Amino acid sequence: MIGGVATTRIDPLGVLSKSLQRLVKDIGATPKPRAVHRLRTTIRRFETRVADRDDESSTRAERTIRKQLDRIRQCAGKVRDTDVHLQALRSLPGALRADEYERVLIFLEKARSKRQKRLLRTLAAERERGLVKRLRQVVGDAAVGRVEGEADRDRRLMLVLERFDDALQTAAPLCAGTLHEFRIHTKRLRYLAETATPSAAATTVVAQLKRVQDAIGAWHDWLTLASRAAKALAGDASSPLCAAIASRTQARLDKALQVTASVGRRLQTLRLVGSRKGTRSVTAVRLAVPPQSAGASA
Repeated sequence: MIGGVATTRIDPLGVLSKSLQRLVKDIGATPKPRAVHRLRTTIRRFETRVADRDDESSTRAERTIRKQLDRIRQCAGKVRDTDVHLQALRSLPGALRADEYERVLIFLEKARSKRQKRLLRTLAAERERGLVKRLRQVVGDAAVGRVEGEADRDRRLMLVLERFDDALQTAAPLCAGTLHEFRIHTKRLRYLAETATPSAAATTVVAQLKRVQDAIGAWHDWLTLASRAAKALAGDASSPLCAAIASRTQARLDKALQVTASVGRRLQTLRLVGSRKGTRSVTAVRLAVPPQSAGASA
């Protein structure tokens, strides 16, 4: 009750569940890139919310829904990859839009169509297996069986900082061979940080992790586009188109390494300050590094 007005506590898991139910029902026969992207990221966030329960304490519905959502997410991820490749290809200079460009474009569009059909089949199959009903059940079970205090959410931010530092050290020295796996860890940590107590520190951590995720993701998108373009052109990696893609790939790699190193230093400083002042005060610490906006992908 605030100022005599009753307030309702927001249930993040319930909000995500409703979003997923709408997306699963309304995705349409020809899913738009934005809808596919939202489906993937909403699944990721939902998974993060239920992932803190181990197999012994989780319900049967939770274990089943994880498998169902994982199947959908993987199919959606393949469609999303092709959407990103098409966008990247179309961003190349017009001078490259000759026969090779058209061959790669047609190759990607055919792949998109095939992957889209697989995604729609998977969505239909999981709906038949009771996906929507099970989403509601998991939310109901969580509301009854899980009570999370503010201290838990405070500790979560410190845990994110510790895990990021560990992942950064494990991946060192950062290079093309370690960046992609490191990005996967970073993405999961970002979604975990979103569940921490709202604060200036949490906002900064989420924004900085997104910077890393976006920078590495941009490099990996161009890297995989290079592979697919070479396949479409029957292995002719010496073509002007492939050379242009390779140049973009190297530029994105350089930027990804630079951004990751910069963010690593910033988050390490925040972690050290939080460690000295205690777990709870990390959410209230005065930050030396202001939050920065990141790219559009999630």
